[in-house]
Amino acid sequence: MKMAVAILGLAMAAAVPMTAQAASDDMVVVALPDGSLAADALIKGQFNDAIGKLQLMRLNGENDPARLINLGNAYAGAGRMERARAAYRAASFAPEETLLLANGTQESSRSIAQRALGRLKAPVYASR
Repeated sequence: MKMAVAILGLAMAAAVPMTAQAASDDMVVVALPDGSLAADALIKGQFNDAIGKLQLMRLNGENDPARLINLGNAYAGAGRMERARAAYRAASFAPEETLLLANGTQESSRSIAQRALGRLKAPVYASR
């Protein structure tokens, strides 16, 4: 299995606009040393910039779970929840990779994608 490095976007909730509440402080942003996964843009709340960078990677990284997770994070931050769900679902079915989290633990890319999907639950409406 391929190992990637991930960092927690702890400052994310404070840095994003009110429309991007899905970017909670437990959001996992996958990062690589060359910056190819748009982690800096995600952490800074520059979601549209991150989307652009991640979409360019599509040809070579169509089934890359790290790219798909970050793309889902970018879409969620930009308030595009249906696209975020689609990216997280695709990551949950992509080839499984082990990601190393900032706290030193390792986690399956599928587990991270499923947790991210869980954060995007449909809104609940009250009725009588």
